[in-house]
Amino acid sequence: MAIMRSRFYKKDEMVFVSHLDLIRIFERAIRRANIPVAYTQGFNPHPIMAFATALGVGVASEGEYIDIQLTDNMNGELFMDKLNDVLPEGLKIIESRIIADKAKSLMSIICSSTYLVKLKAKELLNEADIKQCIENLLDREEIIEVKQKRQRRGRRSSDSGFKQINIRPLIKNIELVSLDKYEVLLKMHLAAGSRGNLKPETVVQKLCELTDLSIEQYETRVKRLDLFIDKDNEFLTPLDEDAWNI
Repeated sequence: MAIMRSRFYKKDEMVFVSHLDLIRIFERAIRRANIPVAYTQGFNPHPIMAFATALGVGVASEGEYIDIQLTDNMNGELFMDKLNDVLPEGLKIIESRIIADKAKSLMSIICSSTYLVKLKAKELLNEADIKQCIENLLDREEIIEVKQKRQRRGRRSSDSGFKQINIRPLIKNIELVSLDKYEVLLKMHLAAGSRGNLKPETVVQKLCELTDLSIEQYETRVKRLDLFIDKDNEFLTPLDEDAWNI
């Protein structure tokens, strides 16, 4: 048995594919490519594979990751070529490597993600104003988001059904990348994964609510750049060998 870890991109028409459909696409591609994949046991066996995190519909990405369990070792280049030959346009494996057997699962180690966020301003802005708005947001000790509580089946909630969450610790950094008239491009480094997850759209909403930044929120466009693991305050990608020993 071996685990092949791969980075792939998702763009163009594929951004409108749900995570469940993405799983089905990879299952079919693995079969068509004759990859020596291991299968689950039972009445309806499936290829044993796991994604790092689910990506929202409509969001492009240059840095998604998947682990696929193989029955035999396989060359990474050959694996990429065979799978890319059958994957639809908009999905492509960028890098593949056999990882250490003792490596933890992707879902358990991912802690953050970087995004490019394209905004459309309602009025002409200058760099100084935008940077000041970002600084004002990051200077806050608390940025409160109100979320609806999940209710278990068969149980009645005695409270309002909402909870307040301080999302400030989930924002690692925001920086201005470029400004072209009404188009603002930001880079955000946000928490991601099972221990905490923050959507860029939520940060944009808070920028509008808590600062003077005037944005057409419905025209926000997001692209994920990469996913990261925090090891001793150093950010690693899932394909870095040091990340396998966490």
